[in-house]
Order: sequence, then C-alpha cells, then structure tokens
Amino acid sequence: MFKVLIAEDEPPIMRMIKSTLESVDSDFCVKECCINGKSAVEKLKNEDFDIVITDIKMPIMTGIELAGWIYQNKPDTKVIIVSGYSDFEYARKALEYKVFDYLLKPISKDKVSELTARIKSEIGSKSKMSDDNNTIVVLACAGAYLLYGSEVLLPGERFWTDSGIDTFMDNLLTTSEEYIFFNSNMLSERLMVITAETEERQEELIHKIYDGFSNKNLPVTIVYQKGVLFKDTGKYFSKLREQLIKHLILNKSQLLCCNSTSESYEDISQPYSKSDVDSIVFAIKNKSDDLKNKLTTVLDNMMSSECTQEEINGFLNIILDTYTLNYPKLMKRKNTSVKKEFVNALASFVSYEAFVDDIISILSSLRTDKRDPDRYEQLANEVEEYLINNYNKNITSDVLSKEFGFVPSYISRLFKRQKGVSPNEYVTKYRIEKAKKLIEENNDLRIKDIADAVGFKEAYYFSKTFKRETGMWPTEYSARDK
Repeated sequence: MFKVLIAEDEPPIMRMIKSTLESVDSDFCVKECCINGKSAVEKLKNEDFDIVITDIKMPIMTGIELAGWIYQNKPDTKVIIVSGYSDFEYARKALEYKVFDYLLKPISKDKVSELTARIKSEIGSKSKMSDDNNTIVVLACAGAYLLYGSEVLLPGERFWTDSGIDTFMDNLLTTSEEYIFFNSNMLSERLMVITAETEERQEELIHKIYDGFSNKNLPVTIVYQKGVLFKDTGKYFSKLREQLIKHLILNKSQLLCCNSTSESYEDISQPYSKSDVDSIVFAIKNKSDDLKNKLTTVLDNMMSSECTQEEINGFLNIILDTYTLNYPKLMKRKNTSVKKEFVNALASFVSYEAFVDDIISILSSLRTDKRDPDRYEQLANEVEEYLINNYNKNITSDVLSKEFGFVPSYISRLFKRQKGVSPNEYVTKYRIEKAKKLIEENNDLRIKDIADAVGFKEAYYFSKTFKRETGMWPTEYSARDK
C-alpha cells in the first residue's frame, strides 16, 4: 500500500485529488491532508510517506519549498507537484529537488491513472513486497534481443501482445503472492518481480512460467534471480540482461538461474576457421554464387553447436572487418552501418532460412552501390503506403518481409535511403501524429483507448513514446489549451 500525503490550500481541490486517486487505484491510500507546506513538514517529521502531492502555490510554505525540505530530509519520498498551466515554468524549477512528476490542472482520472502506473513501474507495489528475501526478479525475452537502436520492428513485441501474460500470472499466483511488471525499453522483453514465501514455491512458479511460454511460435529465454530483497530488485535488472546477452541461443528456449550461473573460462574452439572467413570474403569480392553455400556451411555448424547470438554477431563482424581490411577500395558502405544491420537482422530472427537470406543480402551489398532510383522509390512508396494503411495494426519486420517479398534488412535499408528514417521510426511518428489529432478532436478519450486506436497495445509504452516524440505526456498535451 502506498501512503500518500496531500498538501493543498483549497479544500475542494484537496478532496477531489483524494477521491480521484483512491478511486483510480486502491493501492494508493491518502493518510493525511494539510493546508500548507509547514503543516505537511510537521507530519513528515513524525511519519514516513511514500508520496507527497502538493500544490505549487500555498501560504506560509510553498510547494517548491516543501519539495526542497523533502529532498533534504526524506529523499525516498516521491513528490508530485500540482500546477496550473500558467505555473508550468515555475514548476520546472522543482526539478532540482528531484520532483517525480507534476499534475496539470484540471486533474482528470486519466492523468492520475497514468501517474500511478508510472509510480508503480518505478518503485513497485509495496503492499505485499516486503524486505524479506521472498522476491524473484525475472527477465523474459521472446526471440532474439536488440542491443541498441529502434529501427527494427521486433517479432517479440507481437509475441507478448498476443501472449495473455497478465491473465496467466493472475491465474498462477495465490492471494498471498504478487507480481508487478517493470517497463523495459526493449519491446521483446518483459521485466517482472514476483513474491513467494518459500524458495521451493519460487522455483515452482518460475518453471510454470517457462512451461507456459516456451512452446509457442518464438523461443523464449527466461533469466531469473531468487531470494532478492524487494528494495534491491532494480540492481538485478542489468545483471539479468548481461546474462541474457551472454547466453541467448537463437531458435532455442532456455531457463537460466543467475543464482547458479557460473562463469566459464574454458577455451572453447570456434566452429569456423580463418580459411572459412577468407573464402566467404573472397566470394563477396567476386560476387560469387558460392557465397550462400559457404556462409550456410559455417552458420549450420554454429547453430548445431548452439553458438549464442553474441557469438554469431561476432563471426559476422569478423567477416566484415576482414573484407574492409583486404579490400578497402571496394567497400561502398560504412562499416558501422553494416554492423548495425547485423544487429537488426539478428534481432528480427524468426526462422533460420530467412535469417540466412537476410545476411546474404547485407553481405552482397558491401561492394555494390548500383541503384535503380525509380525502382527504389517505387518500393519505398509502396512500403510507406502499407504503413499508413496499417498503422493501427501490429507491424513487424517479418510482416513487411512477407508482404513485399524482400528480406527485412533490404526493406529497412532501402526505405531509410529514400525516406530518411527506418520503417519503425516512420510508423512511430505517424502513430503519434494520429494520436495528437485524436486528443485534439476528443479531449475526453482515455489514454488506453487512444493507444489502442493508433496501434499501441500498452498504454504506458504509448505514453512514453508520446513523451519522447513531442516532449509532453499525453495528458499534458491534452491540457495545453485549457
């Protein structure tokens, strides 16, 4: 349960904030209401609160001054500033006191709902997640991972959208157990914290989750840590991701426990030789039809040896670096951009055959820059039209590949050359523009309804993307002309 203190000098607004907050989320309970910052400080001296919601302008002690006192004396308390639009720049000054967020008047349920979701995503639910070692931290990745960038329309995003994981977890846990999702920047991943009283039950839950999702259309890699203090969960997310990157195998589901994962320093020989690399590089230089056979032979060995995604990416980079070193004058593309395409091709992995075709397309482009401007423009326009007509659907790189008959990297490369942005960047910007129009035309629409209408299946991710693209949260954008 989140304990809340409200500081507001206008009783009607104070009552409205209290009733709205508690009606939106029962995990938030308003324990104290104060009419100015000074009386709020007196309460805070004697009792700890998770959240303080304060008006920015109050007599005796302002909300900014209250935020400063909390910053110095109660740094774990989250401060929410309530402000009128005309006070917006003034509210910005509160950032130096690490204010968590602000609410613009008039305050609606949507605004409060968005705020409570953000609070939970950052500090989690404290109603049952205590300081006992009863917490499991879980990172689940559908398909391959994406190291960086946002150009790829990840197949894992569609997997989780269709997975029904919320219902699955609700049915799995008992009333004394609890889970909470944390938002990840990678849509193919799910970060989760689960409480269970015994280590045996923790182990049972994680195996049931793995069994429930590892036999679907994409492989799933689950990395977890048992026996964690809830307050320390944030420290483990980066550790889990390090293990994911180190151990993920394409086309294979895995369950990895960090409690028992040990580092191996055994010198394991690679399933390819320098002569393999040289023969592939020679085939690229001479535009040989044998390129696919030579590359497939090595990749077959790597897949059968269960090489990791990281190892396959390393092998492809060795080919590229060797080609660049031996034939610098023939290199028609930037080394760094090609390496990024390798990363994107791996992240888009759905089937081995499609992946090989994608890599062949990338390697074949190294020494050719011949262009058919009319054909390139035509295909880019067709992709653009498809994105516009289907922006509210779940579009992935694999969907575009099947629609247009080209490997994902070719479509992305061609589209970016013609339009200046990747297909993913294009459809994201288009969706946000549509969302802005919906907000302008109907100010009463819920955030979730807007997200669904423009192709986002998760309201929080929509809000986060909207903020990144426009500089404002959807609720701020909605209130800007009021």
